[in-house]
Amino acid sequence: MTDIMNRMKTKIIKEFGTPCLVIDLDVVERNIQRAQKLCDKAGVANRPHIKTHKSPLLAKMQIEAGARGITCQKLGEAEVMADAGITDIIVATNLLGAARSGRLAALQQRIALKVCADNPVVLEAYSNAARESGRPLDVMIECDTGQKRAGLKHQEALALAQIINNDPMLNFGPIILSSAGYLAGDSDIS
Repeated sequence: MTDIMNRMKTKIIKEFGTPCLVIDLDVVERNIQRAQKLCDKAGVANRPHIKTHKSPLLAKMQIEAGARGITCQKLGEAEVMADAGITDIIVATNLLGAARSGRLAALQQRIALKVCADNPVVLEAYSNAARESGRPLDVMIECDTGQKRAGLKHQEALALAQIINNDPMLNFGPIILSSAGYLAGDSDIS
């Protein structure tokens, strides 16, 4: 290790303690640019999942590089990202508790969210949250692609889509194909 690296290491330990995550933003930016170029070349809209970095700074870097929006795992992550000014957010899991507690409606009042559902009970809670927020909620359905990892069989998905179409507070969004890792019909990667 060079003398400069040793001094930097000592300074970081003194200022922040250990363990302490240190990243090279130049490398991060190159990786973001490379991933975005791959998406652009393939003709898909990138919606990176922020569950690994959970950083508004890195999410904004991804959007500035060309990502259409971001994907979050939990409502709390979406709230943090919205607080940072990010407005195109998918939450890729059912949010029954958040819908019933009022947190989903509160965030939906601030930004137009996209959420996922795989059962009618969640759809009812989403409809109520959308009504409380004063604007319709975009809902995507997760479908099983045969790997039995997550999602619904096609007949179940069609039944949910009908419920969404019949509810004025819900908008049908694309279908999520988990094992394929993208949103069908929207050419998005999540």
